[in-house]
Amino acid sequence: MVWDSPKDAMPWVGMYVGLASLICTLAMAVDAIQAIWQWKLWFPNRFFTLNASTLTLIAIAMKLPVDLSTENPKGCNTYMIESTKMAGIFFLTTMLANFLPSLGLMDDRELLMDIVALGILLITIAVNIGIQAFTYALFIYVDTLPVIIFALVWPFSVALTVSASRKKLEHRYKESQRLVSSYQEKRFSTKGLRSYVKKYWMMTETRNPQFVIACSPVSSAFGVMCLYVSLISGLQFVRFVSNGYDCGTSDYKWPLKIIFFVQSLGTLVGSIAPIFRCLSSVGHYSLSKEWSKNHLNVFRVEKHWIQKLQQWKRRHAFSRIPGRHFKIVFHSIKNTFLNFCILLHILVLVICKTICLVPKIFLILISYCWHLFKSCMERFLKVANIPNSEGSSEVEEYIMYVVQIEEDAKLSDRILKNTLRYITQLLNASEENEPHNLMMLLEKSKGFKGVVEFENDQVQPLYEDETRNCWSLVVVTLTSIAIALPNIRPGHVKSLLSSMSEGIQIVRNIEESLDGDGDTLEIRKATKRVWAEVEVYRSWLQIDLQKMARKGKTTKEILKWLGDEAEKLVREFKSSKRPSIDQSPYKFILASSMYRISRSMLLQWDEQKNWSNGEDLFDWISNAIADILFACFTNLPRVINVGPSRRIENKPKPCYTNPLASAESKLVGKPG
Repeated sequence: MVWDSPKDAMPWVGMYVGLASLICTLAMAVDAIQAIWQWKLWFPNRFFTLNASTLTLIAIAMKLPVDLSTENPKGCNTYMIESTKMAGIFFLTTMLANFLPSLGLMDDRELLMDIVALGILLITIAVNIGIQAFTYALFIYVDTLPVIIFALVWPFSVALTVSASRKKLEHRYKESQRLVSSYQEKRFSTKGLRSYVKKYWMMTETRNPQFVIACSPVSSAFGVMCLYVSLISGLQFVRFVSNGYDCGTSDYKWPLKIIFFVQSLGTLVGSIAPIFRCLSSVGHYSLSKEWSKNHLNVFRVEKHWIQKLQQWKRRHAFSRIPGRHFKIVFHSIKNTFLNFCILLHILVLVICKTICLVPKIFLILISYCWHLFKSCMERFLKVANIPNSEGSSEVEEYIMYVVQIEEDAKLSDRILKNTLRYITQLLNASEENEPHNLMMLLEKSKGFKGVVEFENDQVQPLYEDETRNCWSLVVVTLTSIAIALPNIRPGHVKSLLSSMSEGIQIVRNIEESLDGDGDTLEIRKATKRVWAEVEVYRSWLQIDLQKMARKGKTTKEILKWLGDEAEKLVREFKSSKRPSIDQSPYKFILASSMYRISRSMLLQWDEQKNWSNGEDLFDWISNAIADILFACFTNLPRVINVGPSRRIENKPKPCYTNPLASAESKLVGKPG
């Protein structure tokens, strides 16, 4: 393959653009399928979110619409190239509408960085499209260009509301959390723990900032716009399928056809989520006169909509500005600019509310007619709503734990029932996948004796600055020692590793919830790193654990060997002024734990009359691991209390850990 000029490479560029567009389309499709499968018709984002990767893909996919060097050569159908560029512009609008709720996933710093990057990208795209439109290089309908350009501002309006919305939701969440704590039992039964998880899950699901954004007027307006562009794209798609696509002598050649078809298909697929958000936004709430009045008033501006801009306006930043007159000038310019932003912000809200006014009125009328028809049928046919009595009572039990940004907007029973059904399905699924190997290990526990016996106070640390223990570090170190013991049946080792594989996941979730980014973060990272080595390769820090057993060494000799190897690693790390990558701190953490535990076992060897061989010590280690896991799992009720709040504060993603922990917490009560 020889390229004589840059034009020869353009077909490959076209294929690259088509590939980027296909990835975006697939991500939007997966989000839509998952939302429908979970019956979340507000379509939360999980795969197609605003981040560096998505921005890069969007920039690549917009190569053709922003290409100012594209000429319309003789023999090429100009309409075909213009249609392909318009397909790209429609595809951009659809992508903006799709990832809009994902803005609620970010903290303030991350949101600022991503929204600035998005702004730079959209300004570049808008300027290039404008240049082509005004120089007649690209024909765009007069009524289409202003609407599309104005829609590019909408994500920034939503971004300004995220911080205020999150703080308000956090306040409501803490109020609900206090309500749960007031009914909290000191000792949980399985049924009580299940109910407790449902309450927190309901709070977590309804306080999701993505839900607030998905039900906002901007999201609904995007849905109306996506309906419009999808109709145009669909008509163009059908026309070119029936009449054929002639790219003539364009530099992109046949990949131009791929770009058009992929981006047109992406517009159709990507429009599913925004359109459903618009159509289902009315059904998310219980209809009332007050709610209808507020949402049909297009000039009503919610407090959280302009709260951030008002805070910036009240904030003073005069510390580095010299002179009184300069401060007055700066203050005037800042307030004038922010007043303009507030007016533009309100204008965006009013326009978006006006755009989605017609579908909202239509949907409200349909809802009222349906409720009227339903009540008439029940009255004339005297149909009692007996089958739904159980579901209604469950909704009434958990409705007080719903977190909402507006007090007058009550979630509909349908949304609450779907949420409860989804929670129940996950809880049932976790119960069906009960960790049987872990259960068998925990049955060996007789209490918490192993928690205090795995270390001996007579074994002093080699250095005073050695890190403290955590649950996962201790059980992984004990498992490593158990693997190294001689004359142990392979089935016993395999069973222990299977039990640990199931248990270590729960232990990590408990440690992460209770400590997060605290003192044990580095210890947990080191433990996670070495566990993969122990589980897969039966080695510890690249030391073959079963090497000495194969050489015929005794149990006591192997314990001494493990302690000596650990001591050597610790002293090597401390003696090196500039530790290499191979002598990183994680080895120091693991070696310190191995040294203390193996030396403690050596001291206990002479005291334990029952330790006559490796199998006896293996049983003792298994019992100690069971005791430690048992003690760790007693923190599960506390994890359920702390876990959702911490996870949602940082990244409000679905909290799958807590329901699994609820089902698995049944094993805490079984060994006793």
